[in-house]
Amino acid sequence: MPPARRYAVLTALAVLVTGALAFAATSVERAGIEADLTTRARDALSASNLPGEVSFTGRDATVRTGTPREALLARAVVRGLDGVRSVTVVSAPGRAAGGPDGTPDAVTDPDTVAKARLQRAVDDVLADDPIEFRPYSADPSPDGLDTVSAVAALLADAPSDWRFEVGGHVARVPGAEPESAGELSEARAEVVAEELVDLGVSPEQVNPVGYGDTRPLSDRGTSAADRRVEVTVR
Repeated sequence: MPPARRYAVLTALAVLVTGALAFAATSVERAGIEADLTTRARDALSASNLPGEVSFTGRDATVRTGTPREALLARAVVRGLDGVRSVTVVSAPGRAAGGPDGTPDAVTDPDTVAKARLQRAVDDVLADDPIEFRPYSADPSPDGLDTVSAVAALLADAPSDWRFEVGGHVARVPGAEPESAGELSEARAEVVAEELVDLGVSPEQVNPVGYGDTRPLSDRGTSAADRRVEVTVR
């Protein structure tokens, strides 16, 4: 083999070997990151007494859990871990009141079934992407506003005699006055209610209510998931 060709072959082999080693090193590093994040996420969920399975693709988590309440908490817990980039929550599928296939039985009011289906759809949206606020303020985050838009789209076609309670909640702050918690939660509810109206929901259907820190989701009421707005179909 001529020297020039031999040199070219050796150079090509060197490039391939270097690339393979770099790929292997990257794969090992990624696997180590995923394993570390998975372990820490499982420990955090266990410490919060939350059921569910968690897996990672790179720094992006997928959490599979049960009820919408558990999904909200699990999302907040995993998002709070260092190194996590995003969290997708998959809650267990539920069904509206009625028969096994979700259809009403003979003694179930069809209106009640329809409301239950809409409530489930709203709960699923809020479980995956809660309406979040900046701490100590009634300013929704950009992601929170996107969630309000998604909820408004679900409510837009509801019958005009249905009502939607927009419940504002705050996380507990040691030493804070109950009055301030109530005022902030009410302000959050009003902001979301106004946004829903701006997006096409009838103002007669929307009722903002502030609950302060009296209805926490987490055990201590200090989780990011406690800083939220819920929408209840009436």
